[in-house]
Amino acid sequence: MSELRELSYKEISYIRSALEGYIGLLKLDIESEETDDDERMDLQEDLLFYEKLLYTFQKSEKQSVDLKQIQSIAIKKR
Repeated sequence: MSELRELSYKEISYIRSALEGYIGLLKLDIESEETDDDERMDLQEDLLFYEKLLYTFQKSEKQSVDLKQIQSIAIKKR
């Protein structure tokens, strides 16, 4: 059975920041002239997934600042 732990505000911020950077790279790849139509479709699907994930982390980060408490996001321990 796997154990879960809560992410700290700092970890949530780092993950949010990394997702924003990765989304930026995906957008550049989509706009690239070197990307064919099939790759562009795959990248757009990836973009939707990561934007939804980013929204979750942005909401959690904002809530933890507004309420001065961290909404927990559980992840598996290694």
